[in-house]
Amino acid sequence: MIPVAFHGCRGWLHPAHGAASHGLVLCPPFGYELICTQAGLRLLAEQAAAAGTPVLRFDYPGTGDSLGDEAPHRLADWLAGIGTACDWMRRTLGLGAISLGGMRLGALLAAASAARRPGSIADMVLLAPVWSGRAHGRELLLGARAAGDATPEPGWLEAAGFRLHDSDIAGLRGLDLAPLLRQARPARILLAEPAQPGPTPDLGAPVTALPFEGHAAFLRHAQLSIPPKALFMTAAQWLAKEAAPTARQATVTDRLPVAPGIEERVLRFGDDDQLAGILCAPAEPQPVGVLILNTGANHHIGNGRIAVRLARRLAELGFASLRMDADGIGESGAIADGERAEALFGEGATRDAIAGLAALERQGFRRSLLVGICSGAHHAFHAALRDARVAGLALANLPAFDRAAGGAPDLDGGPPPGENPRLRKPRMALRRSLAEADRFLAERLGLETGLDRAGRWLRQLQARGTTLLLAHSDRDRSLRELRAHFGRGGRNLPRRAPIRTLILQGTDHAINPRAMQDEFIAAVEEELFRHHRRPRPAAARPHPAFPIPLHTT
Repeated sequence: MIPVAFHGCRGWLHPAHGAASHGLVLCPPFGYELICTQAGLRLLAEQAAAAGTPVLRFDYPGTGDSLGDEAPHRLADWLAGIGTACDWMRRTLGLGAISLGGMRLGALLAAASAARRPGSIADMVLLAPVWSGRAHGRELLLGARAAGDATPEPGWLEAAGFRLHDSDIAGLRGLDLAPLLRQARPARILLAEPAQPGPTPDLGAPVTALPFEGHAAFLRHAQLSIPPKALFMTAAQWLAKEAAPTARQATVTDRLPVAPGIEERVLRFGDDDQLAGILCAPAEPQPVGVLILNTGANHHIGNGRIAVRLARRLAELGFASLRMDADGIGESGAIADGERAEALFGEGATRDAIAGLAALERQGFRRSLLVGICSGAHHAFHAALRDARVAGLALANLPAFDRAAGGAPDLDGGPPPGENPRLRKPRMALRRSLAEADRFLAERLGLETGLDRAGRWLRQLQARGTTLLLAHSDRDRSLRELRAHFGRGGRNLPRRAPIRTLILQGTDHAINPRAMQDEFIAAVEEELFRHHRRPRPAAARPHPAFPIPLHTT
């Protein structure tokens, strides 16, 4: 797997094992469906490459790791981007033919792109495709309303932090899969769908129809998503063709300029370089780096691209960052066969975070601020306890300081798994009493008794000078853990080094809504500028504006 950049797009090229005469460009779904299926689509690419078909996965303009942000009329950019990806792959690998594949909305976009150049696409692989753009637009709107994600900003639809402009919703209304495929005239079509009533309509080409077994298990939260390996292997074999040796691969680059003086490239690090991340660096960075960790099993872009937006905002302010994937997530390590929920708080991801610190140090950043949400906050906190290279922490909804003490919320921020509601209040009272006794003995008598490990851990970080930002969603269960160890609102937190608590304006545990994300990003900016910025001449960098009011406790 080779990271590449072309025409403002970030991609991952999977070279074929052996000679190849044609390749596959794989078009991802949009929004949260991308988060759910990213690992599985990577597995499909690996299986196709092993069977002899090189595959290019890429992000549309303004999505994923590609250049730009949401904007009106992005649909036209996405369709043009698919055509550009096909041309780039054909030219770079010296291929005679290109096939297109896509998942959900990606399948519809692949057909729309192919219809612009009839007869130019060899085969098409359509995985649970969206048949009607009009119906899909309605589904997106209803899903956003049901989740309470409707945004007051006029002209935009928002779901799980991903936004689509009304102009693109209108553009989708003109896209229907069957007529587009008839216009595109591919040589063959592989169609994998969940059970659907009625026959497949005329698509203008021979169709191999397969049941999409495991569809529901695949389109789940990333930590629960199970890739349909058998279906993907069948698709890989269907694509494979005998081929004579082709011309040598042209030189590729993974360097992607994202703003004047700011460039992104892929770092490989860890044991055998199995870990991957995107380094976003200004030309003259500040000495403190930023390490951005995964939330759950979501890959390194984050919900609503929060990690991408944070990294590029910080680069504008002079701070370099690495948004990384832990082993088995995103572009790092091997893709797991089953659910990954049980492993999200394991030791492995903490060790991977420490490997990320080492990678930043090799780039010249001897100390770094760690940023994490939910499970990412957990691993950032425990990496800081083990590694003095951590200069500061910016944590959102840290589920528990000490998971062994009990009380840690579920992955979605719900009640602790297996908690007996009748024992909740007595257990909380006992934990608060132990924490108070531990704090009294440590602060008044200088005794570290271990009655409350969380208190001891924070005193260790404070003695080292590690700064701490603790952000919590309003009424989030993580606030109970803060109260159990350090009193209501964290009033008993140690204060030897800068420490701040912040209540975000929203209740979503994963801080998916864009307004909550912007508030957290502004808080991280302020944390860096207050405590980790080396002063420069006034003309060198503009001072950041903090447009989001910070509500602290």
